[in-house]
Amino acid sequence: MMDNEGDVVTGWKNKFQTAIANFTPSGMLAGQHAKTAAPGSAKDAR
Repeated sequence: MMDNEGDVVTGWKNKFQTAIANFTPSGMLAGQHAKTAAPGSAKDAR
């Protein structure tokens, strides 16, 4: 990690998403990010 070559990822869902992101085209990742980062996309916590 001192050489900026490692990442710490916790949780199996996050590890899975990180692994899949290595093989997913960047345009598709950008579209998915836009959906999750859009205003109003958060789940209601009530």
